Amino acid sequence: MKLSDAEKFLLSLQPGKIDLGLSRLRRVLSGLGLIPPPFPVVLVGGTNGKGSVIVFAEALLRSQLRVGAFVKPHVYRITERVRIDGQQLSDDGFADATGRLKKHLDGSDAKVTFFEATLIVALLAMQSAAVELALIEVGLGGRFDAANALPRVLTAITSISRDHEQYLGSSLAGIAVEKAGIMAEGVPVILSRSIRSRDPDCCGILRKLAALKHAPVIEPEVELKRLGGGLRPVHQDFAVEGSLRKLDLPRQMRVNQLGLYQSRNLEVSLSLASLLAELGHIEPPLAVPSTINTTMPARFEVHHIGAGWIVLDAAHNVEGMRMLAEALREYFPGASPTLVFGCQQGKDVPLMLAPLKGLVKRVVAIGLPVLHPMPLGEVQDGVREAGLELYLSGESYSRQMSHLLDDVESGGTVVVAGSIYYLGFTAEALGLGSASHPELNQ
Repeated sequence: MKLSDAEKFLLSLQPGKIDLGLSRLRRVLSGLGLIPPPFPVVLVGGTNGKGSVIVFAEALLRSQLRVGAFVKPHVYRITERVRIDGQQLSDDGFADATGRLKKHLDGSDAKVTFFEATLIVALLAMQSAAVELALIEVGLGGRFDAANALPRVLTAITSISRDHEQYLGSSLAGIAVEKAGIMAEGVPVILSRSIRSRDPDCCGILRKLAALKHAPVIEPEVELKRLGGGLRPVHQDFAVEGSLRKLDLPRQMRVNQLGLYQSRNLEVSLSLASLLAELGHIEPPLAVPSTINTTMPARFEVHHIGAGWIVLDAAHNVEGMRMLAEALREYFPGASPTLVFGCQQGKDVPLMLAPLKGLVKRVVAIGLPVLHPMPLGEVQDGVREAGLELYLSGESYSRQMSHLLDDVESGGTVVVAGSIYYLGFTAEALGLGSASHPELNQ
């Protein structure tokens, strides 16, 4: 099986509706020898920050362990979803794991969805690579996400904010309940400091639900204070305040990921490493490096082109847009960037764009054939309702991208955000990467 065949097969599994049950998936996992998993599993859930927590944790742990990771969705290529020791899975590795899944499904009456299948492929690839720990990103909600079918040794929740409201509702309390679904009986759960600081009520709900499952709650004991950062080279520096059992911590840390929110994500990753040491999964003391270099596309990813800049950011909900606005003010003060924006159905465009009002100069509204796209006309209406200026609205997508490149070459700043599903293809159109077919990016 080639990678293109693997992608086509996985796409063919996407049903017309979401199946919220986990018993069917557990049977498939058991049939493949993946329950119990052949390695300890850590689940990372929350609205924003999951992928960043995982890549930071990879960097912290791989001096002692062979670490596998599952992150989603992908930006450029489907192989990004599976990582072994910090590197995305090879085309052949992805195709081989998909072939094993297909063979199993062909020999039974079992059915799985695209989302479930990609998790299974990741687990099979990790099994083949003999990983010693798996870091698994939880998707929609948590309670019924495919990852919740897995036994785990530790869970983490990064943030609680509004997203996927057509499935999770608009109540933060209700969303917190869904996210808390990944808590397991007696399994420790890490709660990011950002949850308590932004919504103490949600933090209280999570603590009460953890108590019902006798799950010890851990909030990071180390706090990272931002010292500054820059674009050339890309970096952020933090002062490390406090200590963690089983970790040998430096007093300052540097990461190559931007975004002011990364301090909270790195705190969770440090707590995760400390707990794994306490639980006996790594040998203490773990020496934490003072510099961490990771690869995570579209987390305030910056590119200097000509005299200007292009920023790719995975902001796809109100909280993400608020954090994007903070980062733009920090790194591009007075720049008045142009925003390239597209999103999925069910999003409240004016609400999403509100944090950027008065910050971005104008908006290029786009519509691409990805999963459940919002029609271009509705996106444009939402931009107008938000009180922002539409730019290049009469041009084709390719002409829009050509004009934007000219703007950047002349010293302008362009920011691409709104939906992760659009990022890879827009980045490719701007000459920044090579994306797989839009219909496969789910």
